[in-house]
Amino acid sequence: MIWTYRVFRDSQGRYSIREVFYHRESRMIIDYSKAPVAVVGSSVEELMQLVQWFKEAFDLPVLSLEEVDAEMAKQPVQQQRDRSKNISLKQVLAELTTETEGLSGNQ
Repeated sequence: MIWTYRVFRDSQGRYSIREVFYHRESRMIIDYSKAPVAVVGSSVEELMQLVQWFKEAFDLPVLSLEEVDAEMAKQPVQQQRDRSKNISLKQVLAELTTETEGLSGNQ
């Protein structure tokens, strides 16, 4: 599974940024965060990275919540996201930081 941030529009014409999760092979959307994401971090650097990722979301087409829900409903059950293995964004960032530190120590 891969993920990114995307801009969504709801049925009332409001816009938000949400995490979107894709099936690695097919690049089909398999889930998205039901609540919009907020800019909250444990450091200025973390906030800067989040803002950068949010900015990148504006380079992609705006998604409709209703259309994405309809497309996801058509997917076979095995491609739908298994929420039992969820980890938080904080955990993902911690793992990425650990991996990056490990790489820089090997050079």
